[in-house]
Amino acid sequence: MSELSDKNLQGIPMKPYDLIREALMVLGGILIVVLFLAAFWGFPGRNYWPLTIKEVATKAPVAFLKRTISYFDGTSGLQTYGPPYTHDNENAQHIGPVCPACWAGVVFPLNAKEDLVMQPLKQIAQLDPSIAKALATYQEAGSKQQMAWDTAYTTALDKAQVKNGHVILPVGNYGPVPILMNGMLKFARAGLLEAALTYNTNPKLAPYETDYTRALLYLGGNIMNTVATHFHEQGYQWGMTHMAGPWPGAWWLWSYSFWYQIPLANSPSADLINFLIFVGILLLGITVPFNPLLRRIPYLIPVYRVIWRDWYARYPNGDPSRPAKKSRER
Repeated sequence: MSELSDKNLQGIPMKPYDLIREALMVLGGILIVVLFLAAFWGFPGRNYWPLTIKEVATKAPVAFLKRTISYFDGTSGLQTYGPPYTHDNENAQHIGPVCPACWAGVVFPLNAKEDLVMQPLKQIAQLDPSIAKALATYQEAGSKQQMAWDTAYTTALDKAQVKNGHVILPVGNYGPVPILMNGMLKFARAGLLEAALTYNTNPKLAPYETDYTRALLYLGGNIMNTVATHFHEQGYQWGMTHMAGPWPGAWWLWSYSFWYQIPLANSPSADLINFLIFVGILLLGITVPFNPLLRRIPYLIPVYRVIWRDWYARYPNGDPSRPAKKSRER
């Protein structure tokens, strides 16, 4: 230690402490516990693999088609989400003039219809003449006709039936939309849609593409909400502290997830409010040494005297030069 440390600690009893040995003991103990639990229960996530577009298209084709047509006709929330995808700043989370997303702006421009549906359809059309013909018919129609087909198809999905993996719609005038949507469904079931959404996202990175934003966004909305509710991972369900399945999750995030349990969780800007509250508390803790009121709390609530009760039993004033007076024997 330094000369100043030696001077400040003069008269205070010291004892040797092996930090490396304690760290190794803790690490060894944790390793034993992990191996013991793994031997009986295995890896927690072994039965719950990441949700994929292929899985949704195979197990819930109607849900997949509803999500796809919402991008196709422009009715999904993603089309007007705001930064970082679109310029709809009014929909960005904000508290008065405080709008961090607006300040950052659109850093990932996204045209949901073109990027999530039309681009894959154009790739499919190169291999399937029926898709190419249907796509040409749709693009040649006027905007009113396109909207009429889209609306009719969306309404029909509520009454659709699934038989042997095929989605059967009531009789109606849907134009080429069913052919296009069935093409997307087959493409997704083949496990190719994720790759199509990822391809050429950033030409500078090709062929080493690592940006999966589009593929992750595709299953947003009702699909992800349904899955999150099933696994108790919604914000109002303390979702950050949970894990898929009957295993403990990130319980240490309770201080962040707590704020989603109070009325502000119903606010459209709940994420921003939660973040600002958490940052405020964090800054409050960091600035304790500089806050004359907060740094007096240990003196007002002397928990330290309980922790170091043996020391204060010998030195009530905390000064080793002034030990407690011994009572005289009679």
